[in-house]
Amino acid sequence: MGKYQKNIEAARRITVMQYLETYHPGELVRKTDREYCTRTHDSLIITPANGFFHWFSHNVGGNNAIDYLTKVEGMDFVSAVRLLNEMAPVAVSFQPAKAAPVKPHEPRPFTLPTPDRNAEAVAAYLMHRGISPKVLRYCVGSGILYQTTRGNYRNCVFVGKDEGGVPRSAFQRGCQGTYRGDVTGSQKKYGFLMQAENPDCDTVELYEAPIDAMSGATLRQYTDIGKWRSVHYLALGGLNYLPIDYFLQQHPQVKNVVLCFDRDEPGLRFADTVARRLAERGFNVEKRLPAVGKDYNESLIWYKSKIEKQRGERV
Repeated sequence: MGKYQKNIEAARRITVMQYLETYHPGELVRKTDREYCTRTHDSLIITPANGFFHWFSHNVGGNNAIDYLTKVEGMDFVSAVRLLNEMAPVAVSFQPAKAAPVKPHEPRPFTLPTPDRNAEAVAAYLMHRGISPKVLRYCVGSGILYQTTRGNYRNCVFVGKDEGGVPRSAFQRGCQGTYRGDVTGSQKKYGFLMQAENPDCDTVELYEAPIDAMSGATLRQYTDIGKWRSVHYLALGGLNYLPIDYFLQQHPQVKNVVLCFDRDEPGLRFADTVARRLAERGFNVEKRLPAVGKDYNESLIWYKSKIEKQRGERV
């Protein structure tokens, strides 16, 4: 069995109760002696005895945490597996009575890839994607973006830090081809964050990917010159709720949350889930879809081509 298949099997053994008790204990509400529901969805019934859940208002259900994350929280399958593989220790469900004990899951050590001496390939790649030099300089200077070499390929490394500025997660994106992936041992609650200039800023924009967050910052720079750092920009590393909770805990002054997710079915479903949860917690929530295309980078590229075309027509 391959490594990825083993990760899937391990994730499938985690129950909905184990996931909620680990990440969202406040969500669980006892309904009867044998059943639970959640504060967010009172029609979502969980039966701990057999591990099953059924969301009656949407007529969907399942028997493990992967089913819950994909069908209820709108997370994509790969992100769900990655998240569940970070649970430590992993309590394994549905084992035969005489099965050998399963060793607790040991978190893998996190080490940043070795940085190159410069970031020329990264700068060229991201500028080709429309990112402004000003946004690039900020990210590189803040230590949340750098370049590394893997074999003959140069990669972007997007870094997530904790409240003390210590790197805790990283995501790599190839400057050529389609390579992308989390750095081993990354803790997914630490997202890629571009801080607002004012520490008392009360607004954060949420994106799925770092390049989309940088695209959102670039669009704000081009349409509102000089004020692009008037908000926080947080990339979640997929459809992942953990960085939202962590960020809001560390930034209690934030009251306004703008959802800038992809214009596709998973992104729209996840936006609905996040909007409902945050509104219930008293946040002002705005859904802001990309003006054009699937995501904010596509929207940025379209916007820049439009501006360049207008400039050419005036010459």
